[in-house]
Amino acid sequence: MSLTWTLAVRNILRNKRRSFLTILLISMTLAILIFTDGYIKAMTDVMVRSATRLYPGDAQIHNISYLAERDGEKTITDVDQQINSLMAEPLVASYSLRALDFGMVSSSANNIAVQVVGVDADLEASVSKLKLSMIRGDYLDNAGSELQILLGGPLADLLEVDLGDRLVVSVNNYQSDDIDQRLFRVSGIFEMKSKFFDEGLVFIQLPQAQAMMGIGQGIHEIAFNLTDESLSGVKDLALWSRLATPQTVAEGWTTLMPDLAAILALTGYSLLIIGTILFVVATLGVINAMFMSIYERTYEFGVILAIGTRRTSVFNLILIEGFVLCLLALVLGAALGAGVTLWVGAIGIDYGSMDVSGVALAEILRPELRLLQFTELPFAVLVMTLVACLYPAIHAARIVPAKALHKSL
Repeated sequence: MSLTWTLAVRNILRNKRRSFLTILLISMTLAILIFTDGYIKAMTDVMVRSATRLYPGDAQIHNISYLAERDGEKTITDVDQQINSLMAEPLVASYSLRALDFGMVSSSANNIAVQVVGVDADLEASVSKLKLSMIRGDYLDNAGSELQILLGGPLADLLEVDLGDRLVVSVNNYQSDDIDQRLFRVSGIFEMKSKFFDEGLVFIQLPQAQAMMGIGQGIHEIAFNLTDESLSGVKDLALWSRLATPQTVAEGWTTLMPDLAAILALTGYSLLIIGTILFVVATLGVINAMFMSIYERTYEFGVILAIGTRRTSVFNLILIEGFVLCLLALVLGAALGAGVTLWVGAIGIDYGSMDVSGVALAEILRPELRLLQFTELPFAVLVMTLVACLYPAIHAARIVPAKALHKSL
């Protein structure tokens, strides 16, 4: 066996340029796979955080009939009981109470349909990034004026208003079955880098919203974050049933946003598709390199077979050559892939206000490394290389000595 390995190494060093190019091809395959996996993982995490931590929250509680038609009359009435349940759960990190309904916001220049959201300023700051998204003016103050209203920068441009300007907000009052209109002054302008949020939401104090909508002390939504955000994607998490009551339902973001969950599920196939393409290219390159090496040594193979060398030994020799080439390539590829991933991760990829499948990439995307990139991916590349070497190895083992000895190099 030691002689076979020695011959394999010598054959690799015989044509250093071809061996180097083969190693480079295999190593680049692994490096691209490592970076692609890190990129896809970062993209998925950013999309989930942008879709949840930006405003909606990891999970939400609603009246069991509310989400079907967004009926503003279907409120959560046992608010204190829900709050006590949330505070008793160690998995719940923070929560926010919201009263929300579709309405109209009017300025002297324009009228625009929006979703009016009433929030407790302190609780909302612990769940969403509304407070961190303020670009001008002041965030809501629970002890401040009842005329406070926050709106997105793009919406302010459409309404042609600025800080201190007056706005009229109109929503349906479910108690009087009439339209309730009230005057507000723009106290702050935010920018979440999401068209839906920046152009479609306005925020007022929770008591004001409850009074305008005629829902008493009821609310429409309790948004909350978990201590481990990855748990919010578990559909059968026991927490949902513990927080649910006969009148309310608790759901994670995968249930609340099934379209996004389906899109993210498909991202898992991206690496498979890219890997398949790279594997096909790398396999053809390895097969070509091995055949060139075999053709150059056809006469030698004829000699060793003629003197009694077993065909299995020739077969093993070609596989060992491919194995050694792959090992060298894996070391180089892992180093290149890790280096590029760390470098891009340190710099970050800023997509600005770009939306991907309706979700704003509100954070800088930073590709990251993880264990499978140095275990599963290299193993897959190794298997690919050995599979690519099978055909050349079989061809070399089936060389006919009589014909090979007539070959002149």
